[in-house]
Amino acid sequence: MAPVERLLVLGPDAVGMATLIAAAADLEQTPLAVIDDDQGPLDRAGVDTMHAQSHRLPLGDASIDFAILPHLLRRWDDEYAVLVLEELWRVLAHNGVVVMWEIAASRSDAVNAAWSLVLSRNGRTPALRNFGQVGQLAYDAGFAWVQTLPLRPFLFPPGPRLTVLARKEHYTPENIGRG
Repeated sequence: MAPVERLLVLGPDAVGMATLIAAAADLEQTPLAVIDDDQGPLDRAGVDTMHAQSHRLPLGDASIDFAILPHLLRRWDDEYAVLVLEELWRVLAHNGVVVMWEIAASRSDAVNAAWSLVLSRNGRTPALRNFGQVGQLAYDAGFAWVQTLPLRPFLFPPGPRLTVLARKEHYTPENIGRG
């Protein structure tokens, strides 16, 4: 991430994560933290914050360079996840990147059952997905370039996890120099 890029972080811990990343990357632009309407306070110096729904961001087209979805996909069904990813595609600049990390589905039914028990919220079972499933959601939302990253370990206790990058590649005559 370049210091001149604009960072967007979504989720209940968005303010803290945006603060941490902004300091580590020495960002020149103030990062933006978006917190769902029913989550957390908006009080952190050095971070622009707002309450908004993840699938309806009050941001202009192509206004963000880098977006982060930490541990959010498991809370959403496929339909809503695609809506959020479509919205991120809209607000990302050309070659903008969204990074998603999550607890992944395992090949073991016992491991999946244990993680589902640990991660369930308000009686809702989490949607544990593998790379193919998350990649398909990103493709369905318009991202043509999707890959996984072997970022480990960042979770305790250790378990199946997934980090996915999706880049907005939208080619027009203007952005390839033929306009």
